[in-house]
Amino acid sequence: MTLVDNHNHILLAEITEMLAAAKANNVSEFSITEHVSQFREPRESIRFGSIHPSGRIFQSLKEYNAEFRKADQLAYSGMKINRGLEVDFSPRFETKLGDFVNQEEWDILLCSVHEFEDGKDIEKSVRGTADTALAYEHWREYLRLEQKALESDFVPFNVLSHPVRITRASKAAPPELDDLLLNLARVARRRNKALELNGRDIDYAPELVRRLATACSKADCRVSLGSDAHHPSEVFRNMGVAMALVKEFDLELTQQLRQP
Repeated sequence: MTLVDNHNHILLAEITEMLAAAKANNVSEFSITEHVSQFREPRESIRFGSIHPSGRIFQSLKEYNAEFRKADQLAYSGMKINRGLEVDFSPRFETKLGDFVNQEEWDILLCSVHEFEDGKDIEKSVRGTADTALAYEHWREYLRLEQKALESDFVPFNVLSHPVRITRASKAAPPELDDLLLNLARVARRRNKALELNGRDIDYAPELVRRLATACSKADCRVSLGSDAHHPSEVFRNMGVAMALVKEFDLELTQQLRQP
């Protein structure tokens, strides 16, 4: 199986450091997918409910693109480097954010849900919820938003990233979770999107990622593999576990080709 890592960031590390780590792990296809909220224009014009409190802010897409010229100069033989973004989905600002992202064509776009429709950060607003029924409803709302993201054409994204990230804040998943994940995978299949087996999620919720893989298998939904690395030491994190799930469930990997 070709070694891929399709979810990485450079807000806290140099692109050269991340590429060196990818090379050390024998990665053949490596994607840099910075948070769109780390760009000056959307950061100042949109009230994101969830942002990184620190890290590099790119002044423009031009500045970001210049990072990839560094990658070209290194000319790692045998490694395909994808230029991409991780794009937040929220009905509050999908059109405005889409206008920013769609100024250019990308090798790969990830879409992620980090906030509820009211703008509250998902992890911060859910963490510590003692009411089990309320925790269940948070999960259902989160997955409804992810389905809405999959149905949206605001950007031509390839992958819904970290579909079970809410588990970092709430372990009290609703009893019908497997059905909810299957519905999500069916929507992804219908919309020709992949669901991500995320290395960071595998760190703290390996069984939940396994349930996600099961849903993808039942729905015949493609998957994408991404470490969600913010530091060189995290590159290719838990991708061996993810590849084992791909093999066990005979999952199809997404092809990281620019969508028309």
